[in-house]
Amino acid sequence: MSAIIHKHIRESVLKTALVHQLKNGQKSPERTARNLEELLQRFSPKSGELFSYSDLVALIKSCSLEECLDIIMHKLS
Repeated sequence: MSAIIHKHIRESVLKTALVHQLKNGQKSPERTARNLEELLQRFSPKSGELFSYSDLVALIKSCSLEECLDIIMHKLS
């Protein structure tokens, strides 16, 4: 039970951090992608295999904040 709660809290913290980073995504997609890379690496060392810098830039440029968040969280799960 404790592991489930821990996982849920960790996901909530990650979502909050992602939303914060993605808010300025349209203004500066390249900087946002670099920040996301760093953030994702802290939360999930495997994220480097899932998201390249160029993938993140393309995602930020082509999707809304909500879509980006959904895609990232889905790939991490």
